[in-house]
Amino acid sequence: MNNKVLSVQDAVFPAHPFSGLLAIGRERDWRLQEIFPALELDAEGQTCGDVRISYMQARESLLRALHHGGADLGILSGARKSLPALGAMGSGMLAQATLSDAMHFGLEYQLIAGAMVQLQLEPGERTSILTARPLFDDSELQDFLDTDHLATAINVSQALCGHALQIERVELRGKHQASRSVAEDFFGCPVVYGADVSRIIVNNSALSTLLINPDPELAADSKMRCDAELAAVGLTGRQSLLHKLVNLQCDYRSVPELAQALGISERSLHRLLVREGCSYFQIAESLRMEKAKHFLRNTSISLDDIAALLHYSDSRSFRRAFKRAVHMTPSEFRQQ
Repeated sequence: MNNKVLSVQDAVFPAHPFSGLLAIGRERDWRLQEIFPALELDAEGQTCGDVRISYMQARESLLRALHHGGADLGILSGARKSLPALGAMGSGMLAQATLSDAMHFGLEYQLIAGAMVQLQLEPGERTSILTARPLFDDSELQDFLDTDHLATAINVSQALCGHALQIERVELRGKHQASRSVAEDFFGCPVVYGADVSRIIVNNSALSTLLINPDPELAADSKMRCDAELAAVGLTGRQSLLHKLVNLQCDYRSVPELAQALGISERSLHRLLVREGCSYFQIAESLRMEKAKHFLRNTSISLDDIAALLHYSDSRSFRRAFKRAVHMTPSEFRQQ
């Protein structure tokens, strides 16, 4: 089981995801060797060779960079990342026929570009939603990682298209310390802060945009190179423990049931949770609250029925849990 989990201790993240921060740091004369010691930077703040670091090493550097750069750093960093900064994934995206094909290729191989959250594209009739889902349970960095990765996706998509995308709305988990004007200037649309999950709503007409140089042979070759790179660093078929728990609907299962579903002992699951810094209760409760907000916002079903759907013993227990997590009652949230 352990070798199938993408761990916070695994040295699998390349220098690609830090290219935006390094560019900003060079411009602002940051002491980059002190901020990013694990990247083994030279005196000019450039990376030397193919260095890979763990998430735990990366998070310490990212927290230091945030201290220097402030709440807008996620947008500013993502806006600086280009196709060459995505490694082998970038050439595969360039070779696709449409923007939709390019985005799906990028999402399939996003770990090659050092993705620290998982971006997912959910298609709809008129719009599609690009959502940022956490790979690891890290509330301290999640807002930065969401905005950085979503801004990167939009920056790269616009470079592929040669024009601005039709983005209808951006919803970010972040709080109001970040500048709305910075985000709206970059995305070119209204930006809402305080959302349950960070996501971008894109008009489907933009996704059908034809790319300039489709090359099926290069696309096939890039796919083989990406598969080989994933295998070389041991990422083929790997998921983080958080993703495994979410996919197994941990909000509806007990720890013994989850351990059985994962094929490990309950004691081994507890050890994995400790090693990955995950809190089973917090993850499960967060998933339930996300679903509760969806029901309250988009349906008219009663609180008793919502409590039953979310496996609370009664509506009173649901109300208490909701107020503890959201700091308002379900009725107050629904009225808002």
